[in-house]
Amino acid sequence: MIHSLDGGGAERVMAGLAGRLAKRNHRVDLITLDDGSRSRHHLDGAVHRIPLDVMSTPDRKVGWIRRVRRLRAAIGQGGYDVVLSFCDSTNLLVLLATRGLRPLPRVVVSERSDPAHQSMGRLREWLRDRAYPQADAVVCLSDDVAATLNRRMKVHTVVIPSAIQTPPPGYEHVGSTENEASPVSLIAIGRLEREKGFDRLLQALAEATQAKTVPSWRLKILGDGSQLSELQRQARELGIEERVEFCGWVGSVWPHLAQSDVFVLPSRYEGFPSALLEAMTGGLAVLAVDAGGGVRSAIQHEANGWLVENTTPALTEGLATLLPDVKLQVKLSTAAPEISNQFHWSTMVDAYEQVLRG
Repeated sequence: MIHSLDGGGAERVMAGLAGRLAKRNHRVDLITLDDGSRSRHHLDGAVHRIPLDVMSTPDRKVGWIRRVRRLRAAIGQGGYDVVLSFCDSTNLLVLLATRGLRPLPRVVVSERSDPAHQSMGRLREWLRDRAYPQADAVVCLSDDVAATLNRRMKVHTVVIPSAIQTPPPGYEHVGSTENEASPVSLIAIGRLEREKGFDRLLQALAEATQAKTVPSWRLKILGDGSQLSELQRQARELGIEERVEFCGWVGSVWPHLAQSDVFVLPSRYEGFPSALLEAMTGGLAVLAVDAGGGVRSAIQHEANGWLVENTTPALTEGLATLLPDVKLQVKLSTAAPEISNQFHWSTMVDAYEQVLRG
């Protein structure tokens, strides 16, 4: 169960997980709140998708009671042994919809963010504290998220990091250019929302440029979201508009990664830094703030990446250190791809299968 497949990391993992479980001879249905008309992620043909068409939008409000009833009916009719849900609000819907259901399937919910940083609002947080303990297990992306939940409630947490995409056949990281006089090509990926910190990346780049501590650069930002207009306005006001390209959502990040030199993660907090890890598997030098959610465990500072404190000044200093130093970039990019050994799809599916079986 997930809200839709029209989105980023959680949706990508759910589509991939459902397909791989089906290939292991499980019968898998994927229930979504939307009408199923849009999808950014391929779903294996062995998975039966059930769109409920109860997604609430600004133009079409659908209340929680209606969604819970539709979901409860779908789960009841499915005769399932286990229900797996992704994402906080959807997890609440599933736990409410299965309450008192007979026969009661095993219910596993997966928390894709850190409640310590991302609130659903007072009422839904109150519901989370009471609903999550009803789950047979709560999957967390990192030890940080598990610690947050364990402090708040008595719940059975299991840490399962997401699998990360590896470069497709034929992918080759060439960087932007071998000419040291050309601009350093930077890339950042994520939803254009405050938690991803693109505003402070723009600020840090502008400050470093004004102080002349970085060479010439250009930046691509991949992703869409509510802050696009505000970020574009900020780039204009900082005088760096011509250096920044907002690419929107793209079907494949690999062509963009292949032509980039440095990946930057400026997030204020992270659940699981999929984009960072994919950039590392693609052979980029990475600069990341210590945003939690597995960032620190992935990056060995000065060995396979450059890790700085979670502040704008530290990010500015990190840019001033990494961007002028081509030898350091090469060192980090050479070691970075080894991170893929820790996040295989088979490892993640094995872990989920074990939890789902109970």
